[in-house]
Amino acid sequence: MNIENLLKYQKLDEELYRVEQKLVNSPYKKKATELANIAKKSQTKSTELETEAEKLISEIEDLKQKFSINKAKMDEMLNCDISSLTLDDIEKFNVLKAKIISNLNILEKMLQKSAENINLILADFNRTIKTFNEAKSQYSNCKQKIDEESKIYEPEKNRISKELKSLEKDVDVTLMNEYKKKRQDNIFPVIVPLENGTFCGRCRMELPKVAISRIKDTGVITCEHCKRFIYMPTK
Repeated sequence: MNIENLLKYQKLDEELYRVEQKLVNSPYKKKATELANIAKKSQTKSTELETEAEKLISEIEDLKQKFSINKAKMDEMLNCDISSLTLDDIEKFNVLKAKIISNLNILEKMLQKSAENINLILADFNRTIKTFNEAKSQYSNCKQKIDEESKIYEPEKNRISKELKSLEKDVDVTLMNEYKKKRQDNIFPVIVPLENGTFCGRCRMELPKVAISRIKDTGVITCEHCKRFIYMPTK
């Protein structure tokens, strides 16, 4: 198989690859990815805080209800006429009164603690929302810079792509399709020479003799290690 046309295609494709790598490795793109992750984490955290706050509010409402019940019992006991009660009844009355007072104190402390927790959650929620908004704003700026860079390289990319399209017709269809698949998988260069008659020209994997024989017969094989095409260069 004559692979000279594919090598010619790849040589031009290398220009396109370099342009693509400039865009991929753009500091703005890297920063945008970091900001997107921050925004995503902030959004997840805000949702978790909302759920936590809803649960705490429900607990506070339950505590308030229990406090109201005990407060009503205490008011009732304070207004109770105990002059007609026996000593045993008065003792039971005082025991119950002490228990209700204890319940009220415990519930009051629990309500105070829950209120403090609500304030902590609210403060954390506000910080999280602020982080999200800042990340979103910075991401928008990075995105604008990325778009500006893309516009700068767009004419060159279009030119190269048009020339590559013209060269495609001179390459074996099956080989061309396989080349494109590898290229989409970010394998580049796609086709490399057999070096020293034994090694893959990219990953330096030593090829078995049977594989080298196949190169002589078919013109190109696929490296089992790095998945690139390997061809035998002419001397």
